[in-house]
Amino acid sequence: MDTDTAVTFRLVALDIDGTIRSDEHPISDRTREVIDRVREAGAAVTLATGRTFKSAVRQTAELNITTPIATFQGAQVSEPVSGDVLWHMPLTQPMTRTAIAALDGWDVQVMGYRGDAVFVSEMTDWSSGYGKRNGVEVNEVGDLAAYSANEMTRLVAKGDDDVIESLETALRSQFDSDLYVTRSLSYFCEILHPEGGKDKALDWLCGHLGIETRATLVFGNGYNDIPMLQWGGHSVAVGGAVPQALEAADVVAPPIEEEGVAQILEDFLDRGLIG
Repeated sequence: MDTDTAVTFRLVALDIDGTIRSDEHPISDRTREVIDRVREAGAAVTLATGRTFKSAVRQTAELNITTPIATFQGAQVSEPVSGDVLWHMPLTQPMTRTAIAALDGWDVQVMGYRGDAVFVSEMTDWSSGYGKRNGVEVNEVGDLAAYSANEMTRLVAKGDDDVIESLETALRSQFDSDLYVTRSLSYFCEILHPEGGKDKALDWLCGHLGIETRATLVFGNGYNDIPMLQWGGHSVAVGGAVPQALEAADVVAPPIEEEGVAQILEDFLDRGLIG
C-alpha cells in the first residue's frame, strides 16, 4: 500500500506481547504518549491479543484504551471497561472433543479456556504457575474431554518447541478449514473455531464501529498475527518478528527495544495519515 496516497487510518490495532512490550521491555512512555496522540487525532485504538480478557485489560488500563478489544486469539471481542462480551466465536462441543482427541498421544499439556477460567485434566507445576503468572483460575477437572459439556473459547496445547511445530503442521493437515490452528508462542499451539482469529474479530469490530478495512493500521509479530497482517488495510511487522509475519506485512518497524511501533505511529501522525 502506498501510504503517500492512502486513506487516513481510523482504527489502529496492536498485538501486545512481542509488539509493544516484552519481558525485557515493558510498554514505554513514548508508546503511551503516541497512542494518546492517535486518539486525539480521531482514530480508535484497540488490542488484538492471545491473552485472556482479564490479562489484556491490564494493558488497556495502562494505555487508556476504551475501544472494544479482541482477546483469546481473536475468539472474543469485549468492552474493556464494562467487560461486556460483544462478539464470541467459541469452539462447539463437538469441535472441542474432536480437537482434544486429536491431541491424544502428543507430549503436550492441554488447557481449555472458558470465560477467564482455565481447565486442565491434571494440575502440573507448569499449569499452576501459568495461572499465577496470568492471574487466571486454573481448574483440575480429570478428563478434559469428558468435562467439555459446554463450549470452550479455545484450546491451547503446551509443549517443547519442536513438538509444537510438528503438532501445528499435523493439525492443520488433519482439520484444514474445519478448525483454526495457529502457534502463538513457540511452545503454544492454539485451536479455535474456524471463524475465530484476530482478523475475524477485527473485521467484526470494523463493522461495529463503521470503519472500512482499508482504514485499519495493524501491528504484530507472531505466527498468530499473520492472518491479521494479511487482512489489515496497512500492516506493520515489528523487527524480530517471525519470518512469515515479516513477509505478510506491508512494512517492517524497528524492534521493541527501539520503540518501533511508536516510531511508525509518530511518522504516520506527522504525515496526517491517522484520524
